[in-house]
Amino acid sequence: MLHRHFRGQLCQLGLEADTPPSKEAWRELVDRISSAYEALDRERCLAEHSIQVALREMEELNAKLSQERDKLASVVHAAPIGLAIVEPAGRILDLNMALEEVIGFSSREAIGRSIWEFMPAEEMEAIQEEFRDLLSGKVSTSRQHPRVIAKDGHVVLVEFGLVAVRDAEGKPQVVVASVVDVTSQNRLEIELRHSQKLESVGRLAAGIAHEINTPIQFVGDNVDFLSGAFQQVLALCDTYGKLCAKAASVPLSAEDIEGLKKQEEQADLEYIRANVATSIASTIDGVGRVARIVQSMKAFAHPDHGERAVADLNAALRDTLTVATNELKYVAKVETDFGKIPAVPCFVNDLNQVFLNLLVNAAHAIGDVVGKSGRLGVIRVRTYLEGSIVVIAISDTGTGIPEAVQGRIFDPFFTTKEVGKGTGQGLALARAVVVDQHGGSLTFETEMGKGTTFFVRIPFDFIEVPDEA
Repeated sequence: MLHRHFRGQLCQLGLEADTPPSKEAWRELVDRISSAYEALDRERCLAEHSIQVALREMEELNAKLSQERDKLASVVHAAPIGLAIVEPAGRILDLNMALEEVIGFSSREAIGRSIWEFMPAEEMEAIQEEFRDLLSGKVSTSRQHPRVIAKDGHVVLVEFGLVAVRDAEGKPQVVVASVVDVTSQNRLEIELRHSQKLESVGRLAAGIAHEINTPIQFVGDNVDFLSGAFQQVLALCDTYGKLCAKAASVPLSAEDIEGLKKQEEQADLEYIRANVATSIASTIDGVGRVARIVQSMKAFAHPDHGERAVADLNAALRDTLTVATNELKYVAKVETDFGKIPAVPCFVNDLNQVFLNLLVNAAHAIGDVVGKSGRLGVIRVRTYLEGSIVVIAISDTGTGIPEAVQGRIFDPFFTTKEVGKGTGQGLALARAVVVDQHGGSLTFETEMGKGTTFFVRIPFDFIEVPDEA
């Protein structure tokens, strides 16, 4: 019984399946079979060649991917900032040398541990909430300034950034955490701010000396008057004593009485009676003014101790206005409207510097107008609440800020003042203090020819509002 395929081939050759094929038919059949095998063999060779080419390409691609992976790993491990690869659950998968130096733990010691083990308990909750928001997609990145606990137990202030790496479906696979030790940077910023504060005090020293000199002068004049009056009264008292002793033995003569009257006229008792009380009150007032200036200077220039402290920002503004009086009074009248605001946990001396920078800038802006008009401008200082935020608004009737430079006024070293009058650091440092240190905002509204208002907004944890504004 012939195979059905073989019988099909015989039929194609015009032969009956039951009739034996001729030699020619057999030869043609064999030729066809050989041709078919040769075609199949060529296809097999071509397929084998294609597979070998594909294998070589895959090997080359794997080698390139391996090189890129190794290169990326080298870059990560050699990066100057600390980097950690973290599971969505918070477990550390890998970290680089820079992070090892920050936390003091080696890769072997840190891998597998939870990232939260390295953070103080009081700061962990806020960062974990940011971490959850990042994984859920509420935020694309997160940047915090927490503290981390190193292996030896000391606390390191860091800038902590998070970004999620997601798959094609948007599901987070890992989180990349960047950790930068900003302890030294923070210390330098504090020193820079304190240096600027001392520079401001030095710049205002002449005006402060003038403010102290005025009350000291009339205190000195009053003391001179009181000293002379006291000597004259003492001399009269001596004369009264002598005449009383003489009257005890003999009657006083007309000459004695006349001499006493002349001495009383020379002493001018009526003038002394009329002016001593006023002189004493004026002296007390002058001494009080000097004491207030000195106290304001002490409060303004004293450095913070590196920790927030609850402070009355209305009192801080009064101190700063006292320090800046001589800088302001020749160009503007100062109007204040201090609202009923709570005490605020803050770095009050750094905020004092912010207030001084804004007040001095306001005075300079008004000074350009006063130089042309000859009329004093107005600086208004207001404090009020916006929900859980304390707002300090400092307005001036100066020239306003040109639109062309409004986007750059907070840039370091940018200034519109003439050479020698401004360094371009005041507003940049002010923004750093308000935004970075206190989590607040520093904004402004301006109109050319009418003036500018800067708004300092400081969030606070509610503390009882003082009875007096």
